[in-house]
Amino acid sequence: MKVLSLASILSFQAPNLLETFKNDDILVISPLDDDINAKFVKCEIGSLSYVLALICKDLFDDEFFDSLDEGYLSGESNVGEEELPSICDFIKNCRVIIVSPEVLNSINSQQIRAMLNLLSSSFGIRIINLNGYDLNLDGVLNEFDELSNFDGAVIFTHSKFNEFRGGEYFKVAAKLRDGDSITVKTIKKDVKTQFRLDKNIKGTVGFLGSDGLDYSYEILNITK
Repeated sequence: MKVLSLASILSFQAPNLLETFKNDDILVISPLDDDINAKFVKCEIGSLSYVLALICKDLFDDEFFDSLDEGYLSGESNVGEEELPSICDFIKNCRVIIVSPEVLNSINSQQIRAMLNLLSSSFGIRIINLNGYDLNLDGVLNEFDELSNFDGAVIFTHSKFNEFRGGEYFKVAAKLRDGDSITVKTIKKDVKTQFRLDKNIKGTVGFLGSDGLDYSYEILNITK
């Protein structure tokens, strides 16, 4: 069975769900690396609406999608036009799409919901959340907003446990040292924490965990 995961990092967010699909053919579209047995398409943070638009433009003969600038969507999302045929072939035979909260709460969320619903109804695909429950998504296809800017050090927030860790590139981008005690200002709250270097993490995204935080991407904002 073919499974498309749009979760940022499936092994971390839903290990039980990953176990369910461990013997299936998984394609991941995400900004983050994940050490799982899957094919990966890397995209920019917060760009999933543009990636889905590219997919729908390729799959459907529709005036709305025909009007979109494929080169612009590709450039902004960092998903090459040459990657689309294999992605679309996968989706045509896909049976499950996994969607996580940060996807449904990101910019252009109404368009994301509408495009996922279109894929589901056109190809008989189940849309499920991280708990494995079916989602019924309603949205509106209208003009896309420009993507948010995530240049520099970015954090992926969660509430699984208390932590603040990142790799070498994140440490440099954030101008932090291993063991630094800081306060991270998030949309939800301020978090007093200590940075820990994790050399297994690639890229400029760090992980901040604390009670009450949602799955989300934010530009790092700290005070020492």
